Amino acid sequence: MSKATRLDPGFVAEIQAEPGGEHLLTCCSCGTCAATCLVWRYEPTFNPRRVLRRASLGMREAVLSSREIWQCSACDLCYTRCPQQIHISDVMRAIRAIAIREGYERPGPVATVDVQRCVACGQCVAACPYEALSLQTVSVNRQDKVVSQVDRNLCAGCGICNAVCPSSSIAVEGSKDQELYADLVGSTHALRQLAGKDLASKVVTMVCRWCLRAEADRALAGAPPEGVEVVTVPCAGRVSPLLVLTALREGADAVLMVGCKDDECHYRHGSQLHANRQVALGSLLELMGVEPQRVRFARMGSLDRRGLERLLAETVGAAPCGAAVEQARR
Repeated sequence: MSKATRLDPGFVAEIQAEPGGEHLLTCCSCGTCAATCLVWRYEPTFNPRRVLRRASLGMREAVLSSREIWQCSACDLCYTRCPQQIHISDVMRAIRAIAIREGYERPGPVATVDVQRCVACGQCVAACPYEALSLQTVSVNRQDKVVSQVDRNLCAGCGICNAVCPSSSIAVEGSKDQELYADLVGSTHALRQLAGKDLASKVVTMVCRWCLRAEADRALAGAPPEGVEVVTVPCAGRVSPLLVLTALREGADAVLMVGCKDDECHYRHGSQLHANRQVALGSLLELMGVEPQRVRFARMGSLDRRGLERLLAETVGAAPCGAAVEQARR
């Protein structure tokens, strides 16, 4: 028997002793959680039912060394559909606590801090849905400095911290400011190439990848209609006002942002954070003389089908074009 498949009778009791782990054996392995979870669409190997099943059998090494125990974002979509009313995210957290004690670390990209630029404002600490950030004193150029620090085992890589950072000193690989700016500039450049064509308006859409639940919506995001460019972001909470202004400055007639419904946000409350930020953005756009219909934030729920198609049609139809673009550039 290999080490990965070796059974440890004490593993179940160890999980149950952790907060949240007491529900491990309540799972009946029906698979409802796996059918509900969005992670498997991007990580085909992820199956929460399988993780809990292996844990209940005492497959210690197979569970603790698995990438899957880190992939649950605690969105808890599965909880409302679970016939046993199990918070699988709590059981996963209990398993991760054991893994951390034994020296395992979360794989994949997490937020990193440029300590030279960090001003210790604490915005990222307050915004993080996972309490993965804290202000700590570290040595920078042989001097003590208070900066934000990341607990990589708690960070989910949502990028919300990046969106609220005034000094752009924290970022997640794959959704850094310069990477998203490049995507936006490329998108607006593609739209400018359509000048002279009979288009209602040119729209840049920033859409959270987790709210694209229906096959038709994912297909549309990958191949949008002429006059529309789609930039996928890890979370609506990752979209900062500066990204919106960049799209307008570069020539978009309108900017549509799409996130999850409040109670379905993959990263807990990223969508609500962005909605709150929209209030400040609206005031800024008003001062700039930009028509309010040029910027829109919408939500799509798990039961929506062809929601993106509808939102794009509404945004294209409502957006002004022509002179308004020049106005935004001044």
